[in-house]
Amino acid sequence: MNKILLSLSLATVIYGCGAAERARNPFLERDYVMADSMHYDHLVIDELRKIVPGTISGIKKSTNNETKTGGITEAMQFEYEATPDNNNDYDKVKATLKKKGYLLFKSEENFGNGPDKFAVIKTKDQFDILRFKATNGRNYDITTDSILTKLKAWYTRFQFEITGADDDWVEIKLGNISAPDATEFAKEVYEFCPGIAEQDEETVDNLAIDILQTKIMFLWWQ
Repeated sequence: MNKILLSLSLATVIYGCGAAERARNPFLERDYVMADSMHYDHLVIDELRKIVPGTISGIKKSTNNETKTGGITEAMQFEYEATPDNNNDYDKVKATLKKKGYLLFKSEENFGNGPDKFAVIKTKDQFDILRFKATNGRNYDITTDSILTKLKAWYTRFQFEITGADDDWVEIKLGNISAPDATEFAKEVYEFCPGIAEQDEETVDNLAIDILQTKIMFLWWQ
């Protein structure tokens, strides 16, 4: 009898905890259904809900994307305002997801005109981010494959992490880089990204300084 009562008590506690969690996160049940349909672990939702109070939606790979993405056809996407105050929280979630085989990245940059968007894809290959978003320089006859080839070549010389991408831009975060390497990298970026070269105030020297100071490189082909 005591064992039965104990089992009932435990079941009540578990159900109560679940109900409390659902009350705190009204989207949670729907989120799990979406995760199941995409064959994503519930852990992805649990981690994202640590930083995302709003809607998490599913997005499809670009219909114009002819580059193979290893079967990746869907991603999760959400609005998020990254600030110095919440950077650590974002980085922790990102690190946890990466260990489990998922990559978190910025998927839409709105330059202050609205919330930026971020996405999660199930892959360990960061170049799948560009494949999924079909990043290209169509206005300059630069294909997704051309960008992939260039970035992979750079990666063998300048270690970096792809932190964001959309259809016409990619953001990378460099590791330690020397001044000579920064200058060489800036020259090659200047040649490969006409949009950067077309800015009157942007020179190779200025670009090299930015690379050394911020370790961030934003490439675009608008």
